[in-house]
Amino acid sequence: MTLTDALAIKDREVISLVGGGGKTVLMFALGKELSSRMKGVILTTTTKIWEPKTSRDFALFLSEQISEIKKWVTNSLEARPCLLIATERLENGKFQGIPPPWVEEIHSLPGVSVMIVEADGAAGRPLKAPRPGEPVWPPNTTLLVPVVGVDVLGCPLDEEHVFRSEIAARVLKISKGSAVTNEMVAGLLPEIIKGRPEGARVIPFINKIDLPGGLEKGRTLAKVLLSLGQVKMERVILGQARNSPAVKEIVWPS
Repeated sequence: MTLTDALAIKDREVISLVGGGGKTVLMFALGKELSSRMKGVILTTTTKIWEPKTSRDFALFLSEQISEIKKWVTNSLEARPCLLIATERLENGKFQGIPPPWVEEIHSLPGVSVMIVEADGAAGRPLKAPRPGEPVWPPNTTLLVPVVGVDVLGCPLDEEHVFRSEIAARVLKISKGSAVTNEMVAGLLPEIIKGRPEGARVIPFINKIDLPGGLEKGRTLAKVLLSLGQVKMERVILGQARNSPAVKEIVWPS
């Protein structure tokens, strides 16, 4: 099954990727897949992403002026089905993203079909706890995809494995260094998606299930996530963002 089908992506969707590591890889995989089906696929971030390698899969434009970005997008939609936009190239090798309100402006342009936005940073860790002001939500988000790496299970709750581990320990009311469990991941999920735009659908993506034992661990974690009463989830996707196909299995609410 494709990512597009697993996420039930519709035209005019704004998809926000949040949570743990693998979001950038997932964004490009989804952008490549969608642009094979439709034109007007826009990739961007409201935080920062590592500069990707030059690819035929997307065209890139950087500008600190929304008017210039909108003009470039309008002129490029017909020739290139997938476009990547950001404001500037930073000295650390990352792209600085766009302000959340710009997502609304760009999404409203004629010919733009779907926008995929990396709205959170995790410094490559498979799990994170957000600080105040995170994620950086586009207000018109329609589909929210929290990402978690199954490889975090059993690891110590420390900064090597969990981004902002001190915040995570405080939220979960446990000691740093405790082994990460399914219940701990589920306990962080409401924090990871706190303040989400009203009406946005929630479909978690459990990443790296291609690791030894990953599929079984992913299935168990998915069931725990789906049991959360305070977060309504349509389904949970088990997959591997770096491989093709990216989707291995879907776990549905019982």
